[in-house]
Amino acid sequence: MKAPLLCILIVLASVRLPAQASFSTDDALKQLYHNYNPADKTAQWLCTKEQQSKGMHAGWPCTKENETVSVSTILTARVVEDEADRVYLFTSAKPAHDPEGEYNCHACAPAIGVAVFVWQDQRWITESANISAGFLGGWGDPPSVNFIQVGPDKHGLLLSSDDEGQGFSSSFKVLLIPIGKSVENVWSIQDEDDDFDAIDPDDKSNNPPLYHSSAAIRFFAPKDVNRANSTYYDIEVISRGSSMPDYNHPVKPENWTEIYSFKDGRYRLVRRTVLHETNPIERPKGK
Repeated sequence: MKAPLLCILIVLASVRLPAQASFSTDDALKQLYHNYNPADKTAQWLCTKEQQSKGMHAGWPCTKENETVSVSTILTARVVEDEADRVYLFTSAKPAHDPEGEYNCHACAPAIGVAVFVWQDQRWITESANISAGFLGGWGDPPSVNFIQVGPDKHGLLLSSDDEGQGFSSSFKVLLIPIGKSVENVWSIQDEDDDFDAIDPDDKSNNPPLYHSSAAIRFFAPKDVNRANSTYYDIEVISRGSSMPDYNHPVKPENWTEIYSFKDGRYRLVRRTVLHETNPIERPKGK
């Protein structure tokens, strides 16, 4: 009985299983961008409907000079979801030959691209993709990004974008996740706001009210027993501090907690709890 078993083991050992091919970023970009050239990392850009309708308020002008874009790979992440290997690819694109000079200004935001590839039938297949998921960032650079888990078998990209002007600072979060064959902005929030650098302690004639607010964000499995097996986690946002919309409105408290749940393709607010704190905001030392 041992001899036949040994023969079977030898036969199995001699069979070479097909190895999973390594992921090629250049091949992936060729699938995503029109006429992508890996030598100089450029492609031909097809203007989006948002660009055509909003002009400079959404990316760059749709002119012949801006048809060629530079493409940058910001992040790749390989994970297993639903027992299948997937690669998340995060890119940005901006005009390669801006007629007015480099695409480098406060409002110059690149086009953010995200794609998900799945290993299937012995090859990498594009599962979800959107090379214009949003025009985000500034000075021609994309926002910082964190690859995060948004469900038991789901992942996404949490973008963090800072903005500052005339001493006023703010920070925004944008969540991009694959939805069907696309990748969409499913949630966004301003998570920080202050005017600390606009305050001049020596200028008594121009000393606006001091304010600062910041928020912490976490993803967690729903506590509701009816949603215990939810595909996506809930989001909790805890804010503290104060803000001022404009000089026509007074400083208002920003002490609250919000819970968001995923429904119908995006995260929606399901509960907001307002808190009351008595300690006033303190001016930072040296300000």
